[in-house]
Amino acid sequence: MWLINTRTHQLEFVNEPEEYTYAILSHVWEDEEVSFQDFQTPGKANKKKGLDKIIRTCQLAASRDLRYAWVDTCCIDKSSSADLSEAINSMFKLYMNSAVCFVFLSDLPSESSFEDHFLRCKWLTRGWTLQEIVAPRAAEFYDAKWEFRGRKPELNTFLASVTKIDYAVLCDSQAMFEVPVARRMSWASMRETTRVEDKAYCLLGIFGVSMPMLYGEGPKAFMRLQEEIAKESSDLSLFAWTALPPSLIPEGLIQQSYRGIFARSPKEFAHAHHLKPWVKDAIIDTELAITNRGLRIETALISVPGTTDDLVLNLGVSERDDWPTNRADGWVGVYLAKTANGYVRSKPHSLFRAEPQMRRYRGDSLVYIRKDLRTSESERVENRFRGAICANFSKAPCKILGAVPQQLWDNNRNLFLSQGQGINAYILLRYGEAENYGWSTQFIVAFSTMDEPLCYIISDQHPLFKRVHRFMDTTREISYYVSADYLRMQFLSGRVSGHSSPAFCSIRRPQSNSVINFQAEIKPHIFQNQACFSLELILEQAILDSPVNTRGISSMNLC
Repeated sequence: MWLINTRTHQLEFVNEPEEYTYAILSHVWEDEEVSFQDFQTPGKANKKKGLDKIIRTCQLAASRDLRYAWVDTCCIDKSSSADLSEAINSMFKLYMNSAVCFVFLSDLPSESSFEDHFLRCKWLTRGWTLQEIVAPRAAEFYDAKWEFRGRKPELNTFLASVTKIDYAVLCDSQAMFEVPVARRMSWASMRETTRVEDKAYCLLGIFGVSMPMLYGEGPKAFMRLQEEIAKESSDLSLFAWTALPPSLIPEGLIQQSYRGIFARSPKEFAHAHHLKPWVKDAIIDTELAITNRGLRIETALISVPGTTDDLVLNLGVSERDDWPTNRADGWVGVYLAKTANGYVRSKPHSLFRAEPQMRRYRGDSLVYIRKDLRTSESERVENRFRGAICANFSKAPCKILGAVPQQLWDNNRNLFLSQGQGINAYILLRYGEAENYGWSTQFIVAFSTMDEPLCYIISDQHPLFKRVHRFMDTTREISYYVSADYLRMQFLSGRVSGHSSPAFCSIRRPQSNSVINFQAEIKPHIFQNQACFSLELILEQAILDSPVNTRGISSMNLC
């Protein structure tokens, strides 16, 4: 890396400078800054206003017997992508290992009140200066005339109140790794950068990650930053962002009802400065992985009946310091809606807050969540119930033991999502309990909406049951259920003709003259103003005058 010799004012290349052997400058870039190429041409550098703060930095460093100084304007060869990438990825460490950081506030008037005017300094609004206040162990503040105005750590209490950065972090930068990711993001929520990519690049050190610089990628840089954080940390507060509420969205911008799991800007973490770990000092490792299907997470999503039809992801953070151990609420989460292509963030302008006496139980455990959603994709999600198959078992108290394809089954809403041209699907049910009824039976309701809607009931005593059950237990690509009508092709070939709904199945209870009659029918249905289907299952019991030799099945007919 390049350093300035504080006595000769020449650039020198140093492979790895020793700690505390150099000073470093923190400032806001302005007009006529001296570049790497300018600094090596004295006649050119002397004509630029930016040279003065470089000379002042060298003078202050030399007065402390420091041989070197580093100034970002002239010590980075920005014409070299390798040099630029190395400098940005190592910048936090460079500030942390400096002997002293000189903070030059060009808009802080001389002889003004530091506490009053510091709040209006541009230095507080820039993205790059965030790491420049966190990383250095010692920092000195100078006004527009290079008059000394105070130093860190003596100013840390004041700086913490102004910047919302934790006092402990200002005293020791390594303490930031004990702070939730969302709260660290909130430190940057009100800061700006000239280039959109720098909103991500200026935060690399704050999260202890590295990544290549790709100027020109635009907002994708912030998406890549979050991916790198997810690879290094199991802190789920990374997802504790909120989009602008509908009332604050500027005119002309489209409001998205659904988003991916990642934020689009540090601004979406503005509210997160008060988030704290829900369980203090606990180390909770949640497995995260970035895949072509989105973020894969192995955790227990939570269903909250009566509150939301979506599932909720517990982010492991709370809005208060210590939550009592005799309480299981108080945590903050995000809403997730299931789609045919994985989960997406619903209600992105709000967070879920667990409350006392709230009924809940666990839902899916291994899920894929989309990283981001374009506006057109969000609109498709809004129409995801079109062609769905809603299971209505209110007239037949059965327990659902399995549903295939699982990727399309929304357990919270008891429906199968459609991918456009229809699906064939299967539900394994159990009626009766050995403890209460003295017996139980299983059966499969198979149905298809590929062509004419069809449904079929298969009792556990029917020869076809084992074959269909094995089909349900075998992992298959989703194309098996949405590209071809496997129900008709594999199981019902030659059996079905004409109208195929409703379907009937009669089962005789052992040691009894009563018969259980099941009827399944697919009907047109409207769900959330979208045209779909309803799979209705009806149960009736009849008493026979004489025993019937049915071996458990008296009929299995379609009409």
